[in-house]
Amino acid sequence: MNIVIIQTAFLGDVLLTLPLCVAVKRMLPQASITFVTTPAAAPMLASVSCIDRVVVYDKRGEHATRVQQQELAASLTSSERTIVLVAHKSWRSALFLRSINADFSVAFADSPARWFATSSVSVPSGLHAAERNLLLLKPLLEIGVALPGLLDCVPIVLTDVEVKASSGHPHVVLAPGSAWKTKQWPTERFRELAQRLVHEGIRVSVLGDASVAEVASGSAGVDNLAGSTTMQQAAGVIAGATIVVANDSAPVHLASLQNVPTIAIFGPTIPEFGFGPFGSDVIVVQNDQLLCRPCSDHGTQECPLGTHECMTSITVDKVYSRIQRLLHAHDENRHASTTI
Repeated sequence: MNIVIIQTAFLGDVLLTLPLCVAVKRMLPQASITFVTTPAAAPMLASVSCIDRVVVYDKRGEHATRVQQQELAASLTSSERTIVLVAHKSWRSALFLRSINADFSVAFADSPARWFATSSVSVPSGLHAAERNLLLLKPLLEIGVALPGLLDCVPIVLTDVEVKASSGHPHVVLAPGSAWKTKQWPTERFRELAQRLVHEGIRVSVLGDASVAEVASGSAGVDNLAGSTTMQQAAGVIAGATIVVANDSAPVHLASLQNVPTIAIFGPTIPEFGFGPFGSDVIVVQNDQLLCRPCSDHGTQECPLGTHECMTSITVDKVYSRIQRLLHAHDENRHASTTI
């Protein structure tokens, strides 16, 4: 059986489809998984052990025309039974599904792909995005067979990824970036937080693209990895961290998928959209007293009110205290495992 999973949205959306891949292998161990995704996400997915084949769908380049898309779609079928799971809710993905000669296909009931799918699934409100993706498996299961839970599908196993484990000392990874400017906690706040942690003897690394390097500038003792890691290498750094502190962005998902304690800072968006951290040791920091929140689904480049209060009202003290809480829990867990 050939299971084709389609997700060509932002990197964070792609990452949150990985528990679905694990669930497929668990429920259908003989199935081969083909993951259709973007050029940016493809190298990362190639490191995921449960994915057998990664197909790059370059919708703005090599596969920009309908003919090119149809040729790519035709290459996805084989002599085996082909089942397609469409995790992306776009018309482009819906039309791509229509071009695949699939034996069976599943899409979300609120997605355009439902018009071309064999079956569709409705999603209850309040579910995490990764849990929503798991529901795409429901039409393939026998009556009475339950879907695995989200936490049963993590940690995600990555191959050829070097885990930068800490040497017994706390290691806090700061990920200050985001594709949307309003989702970024101010640079000076991240810098002050880094300096305070270093002063307390805590190892600190700054992770992201070159645009976040300023967080580490002028801060002795901060390991500046900005702009110097691939996504796979970043995953390895995160896997070895004691705590990850990040905006509502892909590093939050990388941490959750690897069971790393996480502090996620939310501003214009809210965790109830389904993209917050998950796991036992996660904390969301936000100002939930503002009536203007949420102001968008994904964030914007400018605050509609011109104040950016959802982020500027979050103090360094507030984030620092949450880090101390998780570090205390980490120390207690380590002590318990030592004494058992």
